[in-house]
Parts: sequence; structure tokens; C-alpha cells
Amino acid sequence: MYQALYRKWRPSTFDEMCGQAHIIDILKRQCKTDKISHAYLFCGTRGTGKTSAAKILAKAANCLSPIDGNPCGECENCKAVSKGNATDILEIDAASNNGVDNIRDLRDEVLYPPAYLKKRVYIIDEVHMLSSGAFNALLKTLEEPPEYVIFILATTELHKIPPTILSRCQRFEFRNISSEEIKNRLLFVAKEENISLSEKAAKLIANLADGAMRDGLSLLESCVSANAGGEITEESVTNLLGITENETGLSLFEAIRENNVARAVEIIDEVNASAVDIVTFLEDLSYLTRDMIVTKLGTSGSLNERFVYSEDGEKRLKALAEGFSDETLFRYAEILDNAQSKISRLAINKRLMAEMAVIKLCTPTTSGNSGSSAMDNSVFERIDRLETKISALEKALASSPAPVRHTTPAPVTPEPAKPIQKKAEGSSGVSGIPYSDLLDFLKD
Repeated sequence: MYQALYRKWRPSTFDEMCGQAHIIDILKRQCKTDKISHAYLFCGTRGTGKTSAAKILAKAANCLSPIDGNPCGECENCKAVSKGNATDILEIDAASNNGVDNIRDLRDEVLYPPAYLKKRVYIIDEVHMLSSGAFNALLKTLEEPPEYVIFILATTELHKIPPTILSRCQRFEFRNISSEEIKNRLLFVAKEENISLSEKAAKLIANLADGAMRDGLSLLESCVSANAGGEITEESVTNLLGITENETGLSLFEAIRENNVARAVEIIDEVNASAVDIVTFLEDLSYLTRDMIVTKLGTSGSLNERFVYSEDGEKRLKALAEGFSDETLFRYAEILDNAQSKISRLAINKRLMAEMAVIKLCTPTTSGNSGSSAMDNSVFERIDRLETKISALEKALASSPAPVRHTTPAPVTPEPAKPIQKKAEGSSGVSGIPYSDLLDFLKD
């Protein structure tokens, strides 16, 4: 049965893993000295080896003859784990098993010792998808599991994991794999699979993988299917994945520099009419903006590998960089990023959004409300006005007479006495007699 390349070439030992030496060394040492923890948390972006490391750790913990911390791959336990027949290795998808009842069932299963292997290993993928109740149900078991149980939690969103879970696990953060390591792995896989892959094409695919080995192998597989056994070149990768040549991007920025809106919109129409995806083109423009900033800083050797610049292309890039200020280039980067995020979040016409972004790029920064700096200034002015009003109110309150509540009832007390005094004055000459003496006189 056919297997995808990323599944077929999943590493089976720690030494076969790419780019995570800071983690692999620790895990190998723990397996070698038989000091394996009861709970691990693997976090990092997609395709960086979290699940692969979890499976290798599960295999190494149950291997009958480990070799320098690596599973031997030859014993019965290793073969059972590799074939997926080991009932004591359980992989749980937390996205579809995220309820309290699922964790309670797991908690009950933990009480039973492993049937065949030395350790029972629970690999819980996308653990951040568990509900709060499920996390609470897992706490006690995760803190003090039986000695034959190992929990390996994997997540791409560490911030969603409760602190109570984090404190009970050994945490390992998987980093993005470098483009060079991905390129070397792609060339190795291509050689083993009899795939004709040029080094420049491998370099381009590795850069597009964005630090994820799985993405790189998936892109390679797409290129193999599209080329039908032919050589995979840089040009074929560019055509298949819809990457524009840097010539198109450079021409667009030249039109932007001249504030030529008509030409800029015309280039967008040409891109839309081709096989290139508008979102990919906007991403290409972001990379070109980044390259202009890098060139302006005098570090042209750090140009992004998404494009291959000819000698003429580098000259045009340098001329463009000198024609824009730093503030303008950063403004361009923000506009392009906003356009990409809006297209991905909203059901909006891609071509329309790209045209609006390009028109905004052609708009000079000095115009009234264009650009983020003008908006920022407006916001700051509003904040200043509000702070001034608040300060004035505070001063007014501070200068007002002290306790207002106690001063208001004061005039109420003498008012009822006034009519009594008037009546006393109008009756006879008893107004000067104290009320107590008058009362005693009446009683007598």
C-alpha cells in the first residue's frame, strides 16, 4: 500500500531526527540511564518532530536491547511498536476525545499493568483541545501515575495548557528546523526514492516549508506527482506552487515608487489571470519588502532564499531600496500583512483586496489619513485630550469643599425651629423663657 513520503520516512531512532539536538541528547541520556520521567510535554509548531519523538521515546522505553539510548529496532517490542501492533502504546487525539468521560476512562485503564511491554505509554496529541473538566480529571493521575505508565503530551498551543498541567510535566520546546537541514533531508529522501531533484529546487522547497519537515516532504511529493517522473527543477517548483518570479514583484514596486496606480493595478490583473494565487503573490511582495529593508541596511548577503536574483535583479532591488525611506518600507510591510490576514479571515474577493492594498501602497505617506503613522498620531492625540480632561476633573474634585455628604443636611436643622420662634414672638413676652422652664410651668 502506498504511503505518503512524510509517513514512510518518519524517523525511527533519535539519531535520525533533524534539528532537535537539544532535546534528543536529553531523551537519549534518560533512556540510556533508565531514568525516564512519568510525564512529558512536547510543544512547538507543526511538523517539527513532536509526534515522531514521542513514538521513538515510547519504543526506546520498551526496547529489550537499547543501543546508546536508541531503540534497537530488532527486538519483539520494537517490531510490535513499529508495526502499530503494541496494545500498550496508546495514541489519543485530544481534538476528538476531549471530554471528561474520555479522561475518566483513561484514568480507569491506568490501573491495569501493561499486557506485553515493560511500560504503558499514552501519547495525547493536541492536548490543548481538552476541556477544563478533562484537564482537572487528568491532574491526579498525571501527578502520581503507576510506575509502569508514561504520559507524553503534544501541543502546538502551549499557552492553552493550564499551569497545573505544566508543573507536572517535563517540558521540551521543539524549534523550527533550519532550511539547510530540511534541504539535506529532501536530497537524501530523493536519492533513496530515485527522484531527480536539483539542489536549487530542494533549497526552494526547504525555504517554503517554513521550518516544518513534514511540509517539506509533502511539497516534494506534490512536485513528484506534477512532474510525472521528470527532473524537479527550480522552475518546475515555482510553476507548481504558484510563486511569482521576482521580475513581477520588482516591476510592481517600481510602479509604486512612481505612484503609477494604473500600472500597479494592471500588474495585479496580470497575476490574477495567471495560475498564481493572489495570496501567494502578496506573500511574495512581503518577502521583497523584507529584502529591500535588508539591502538598505547593507546586508545583501542575507536576502531571502525565496527568490534567486540575477545581477540585474540585485541592482534593481538596491535602487528600489534607496528610493524608499525606512518608514515607508515598514508601512508597506504592515499594509501587505493586513491584506493577507483579511483575505484569510474574511470571505472577501482576493483580487479586490489585492488591488486595494496596491492602491494604498501607491498613496504617499503625507496624505491625510493614509498609513499607520497618521492613524497612530490621531489615536495619540485623542488619548492626550482624554488625559487632559481627566486631569481637569481631578483638580476640580480636589478643590471642592470637603465631605459633601455632611454639609447638605446642616441647614435642615434650624428650619423647623424658625416657625416656632415666630409663633412664640407673636403670642406674648415668653420668647426669652427657656423651653424647659415653660414646660415645668405648664405642668404645675
